[in-house]
Amino acid sequence: MLVTGVKTFQTGLRFALLFSLLPTTSTNLLGKAPARAPASARVTISVYNDAEVPADVLKLAENEASQVFRLAGIEVTWLNCRLPAVSEEASRDCREAVFPEHLHLRIVRRSLGLKGETMGISFQADDGSGCYADLFYEPMEQLHQSDGADIASLLAHVAAHEIGHLLLGTNSHSTEGIMHAHWTAQELALGKVGGLVFLEKESQRMKAKLATAFQASKEASLTAAAAVPARTGD
Repeated sequence: MLVTGVKTFQTGLRFALLFSLLPTTSTNLLGKAPARAPASARVTISVYNDAEVPADVLKLAENEASQVFRLAGIEVTWLNCRLPAVSEEASRDCREAVFPEHLHLRIVRRSLGLKGETMGISFQADDGSGCYADLFYEPMEQLHQSDGADIASLLAHVAAHEIGHLLLGTNSHSTEGIMHAHWTAQELALGKVGGLVFLEKESQRMKAKLATAFQASKEASLTAAAAVPARTGD
């Protein structure tokens, strides 16, 4: 699909192709995890489960992804969106897309145009803004079957990786941590025990972006409220 003015970046994690080729010796990311602190920023994620991921797997994945962001000082609210929506209010809440406070994840079976092993992609404009990312579930199932990867944990970390791209902007891959472009066997194992996380500098950037957006939204609301004329009596 062509979207005018939108540039797409392939940020999927190519496990099926590169998993067995990368060395299993890498920096121990447990030493890189930021200390857990109270969440100082918030983001809402609308999730569309087109791949029909089992409800228990999706719930576990959302909980684990929440933990990844909580370690970075960010609290996530997940909206599990259905079509048709259960109510007009639910539909309105799910449809809302506001960068960077309200983002969207769509889980589909496979990519129609990317390599078969790609597990996710985010969509960003030239200025780095973007609210949408797709996750591809079939390659995760294949890795689960071939290498025994925990599929809920894998889904959680791929989701966090793609949301990270949306919050960090363009050129946001790193040489280690959850934003590493190609995970090794050791890094994937660290993800299972809570060691595949955002680096401190990434956490600070995401929190700063969300805080700036929150302040701008608050100021806009105050300005709009002040512009409403006071009601006078008859």
